[in-house]
Amino acid sequence: MARSGYRGVGLQMVDDKGRVAIPAALRATLEKNSGQPVDTKDSRVAILSAHESDRCLIAYDEPYFDLLFERLSSRAETFAGARGEADSNIMREGIGPGENIAFDPSGRFILPGFLGEHAGVKKQGYAFFYGVGNVIEIWDPRTLLDHPKAPEIMKSACRYHLSEKKVVL
Repeated sequence: MARSGYRGVGLQMVDDKGRVAIPAALRATLEKNSGQPVDTKDSRVAILSAHESDRCLIAYDEPYFDLLFERLSSRAETFAGARGEADSNIMREGIGPGENIAFDPSGRFILPGFLGEHAGVKKQGYAFFYGVGNVIEIWDPRTLLDHPKAPEIMKSACRYHLSEKKVVL
């Protein structure tokens, strides 16, 4: 199966129960990449995890997990210790906090408490979704705008969507 890359952006409100909706274009790519018949319950599952270096979340399709696992395993072996033991922290940071999430036909899912807290995405707040090829990044808008290394185009997109929705941080 040929995978499609994630592209597109969106700002979504997180309700008081922690529900948030994946923007339509990104949701369609998740369903397509699942390898399951599109618009079925089986196609509406994703993996949500912490980004391995930035204070945001990443979401991706189940088949991408296998590619990620191989990449992280190889990196863990490359950075083996003096006795040849793999660097376990590479796997812990890259895979450990991940959870499967199911989303409904409109893309709504419940943000797991720990992951939301880790990324600063709060109930009754906002989540900024940004497709970056292999994954979808999900940011707390303030955290993104304050990030010293985030690209200006990404910050500009976030500011635009905040303005469109008349959201003041």
